[in-house]
Amino acid sequence: MKKFLIVVLFSLVAACSNVTKDDLGLARKSPNERLVEQRDVLSIPPEFGLRPVEDMQ
Repeated sequence: MKKFLIVVLFSLVAACSNVTKDDLGLARKSPNERLVEQRDVLSIPPEFGLRPVEDMQ
């Protein structure tokens, strides 16, 4: 019974550490706001039905 309690206690302590969370991929990593690139605003074309001219060869 003592061995079981020791194993359970050790598992609970190990599960609470940040290293274990990082190893399992459970820790959240927020993006660095200085490395995020801003993109141009998307624009809507003036006519949706307008298609590109086909090459007549």
